Amino acid sequence: MERSRKQVYLSPDQDEELSKLALATGRSESSIVREALSEYLAKMRKEADASPNPLSKLLELRVETETVDSSDQHDRDLYPAPGAVRGEGIS
Repeated sequence: MERSRKQVYLSPDQDEELSKLALATGRSESSIVREALSEYLAKMRKEADASPNPLSKLLELRVETETVDSSDQHDRDLYPAPGAVRGEGIS
């Protein structure tokens, strides 16, 4: 499993509790932090899904767009034909 490195700052009490828990369970401090973070993120995701905040749904929207290569007609778009009204040549 690929992992990315993160640095967190713990209070002295948190550091001590984490060390004690790791020693008592025979697990690494990192695995305990990863598990706790996974549980927290799942809880927060569930709360966010239940949120009546319409902006949270906006983050899930996917918009289909057509890719356009503007380099094909860049002269036409930048320099309208002589005598044309500005903006007339742009489609």
